[in-house]
Amino acid sequence: MYGFTGTVVGLRFKGGIALASDTRSTAYYLVLSKKLKKIFKITDHVAGAFTGSPGDVQALVSILQAEARLFEVIEKRRVSSKVVTQIASNYLSARRIFPMLVDGMIGGFDQDGPHLYCLDAIGGKIEERKFASSGTGSTVAYGVLEQSYKDELDEKEGAKLAALAIRMAIERDAATGDGITVAIINEKGFRELSEEEISKLGVPAVKA
Repeated sequence: MYGFTGTVVGLRFKGGIALASDTRSTAYYLVLSKKLKKIFKITDHVAGAFTGSPGDVQALVSILQAEARLFEVIEKRRVSSKVVTQIASNYLSARRIFPMLVDGMIGGFDQDGPHLYCLDAIGGKIEERKFASSGTGSTVAYGVLEQSYKDELDEKEGAKLAALAIRMAIERDAATGDGITVAIINEKGFRELSEEEISKLGVPAVKA
């Protein structure tokens, strides 16, 4: 788990997907960065949240962005989160002998509604109907999600629960910390919440 430091969370709410992450990057006992980006827009309606080696994550995201754009140009239609996930799965599986240090999830709003998929470093993929978490703090995050998730969450409730799961992981996992990032994907597209919007969710502030 040393390679998959930090925590990312994804969950389905009524009408969309909420993704959340911390912002800490570590290497064993060293904090490398307190402002690491872990949530990435892939298309207007698809995004990914990943833990792992920052270089590997950024390389995979660049590949997915390029492949998604190529698909849309050739097919002349919007690429779905399922297709983006399959592209990621194929690429990671092809690299399984020397795997990329990438773990996380892809979420999106497609023509038939919101979808959330988990990915591992060798290309395994699972569609999650409710929620998912990856990284060193995922066991703590799953405890929060299992206890508080309910069907038919609205957008604000979904964003708050995702942020709260990260907040609790920060309390108990040394490799998770510093800040909380939250993004929403719905029929209007991808949107990352501002710090002010996150503070208004009612999640306890991260202690300095």
